[in-house]
Amino acid sequence: MIKKYRSYVIPLAFIIAFIGYKVFPTIGVEQISTDQLADMLANGQSTDVFYVDVRESYEFQEAHIEGMTNLPLSQLENNYHHIPTDKTVVIICRSGNRSLQALNILKDVGYQDLINVKGGMLAWEGEVTN
Repeated sequence: MIKKYRSYVIPLAFIIAFIGYKVFPTIGVEQISTDQLADMLANGQSTDVFYVDVRESYEFQEAHIEGMTNLPLSQLENNYHHIPTDKTVVIICRSGNRSLQALNILKDVGYQDLINVKGGMLAWEGEVTN
């Protein structure tokens, strides 16, 4: 009987795995849109918030959001101590993938108040500087 349904079960398992891959990395992770980030920056929420851009240095130099600190994901494990532990940490990257990875690295070393920016710089419609 299993052989009879194998052609349906295997593709279904792949679909379920793909959906899980897309959904589960963000469970329990606070996320904001780029519009919400723009509001935070415009309202001067910088005294209790630390903004981190985890793109590589060359990406950051091409264009970045004013007020962001560049700590590339590739160097984060050795440089996370530059991020204050007593502030909310808002993390952005190009698309939202590396910032989720950075968020998980920071969670693993004890950071608690972390926010990921959904869509990253690709979704950012505000001003940039270089």
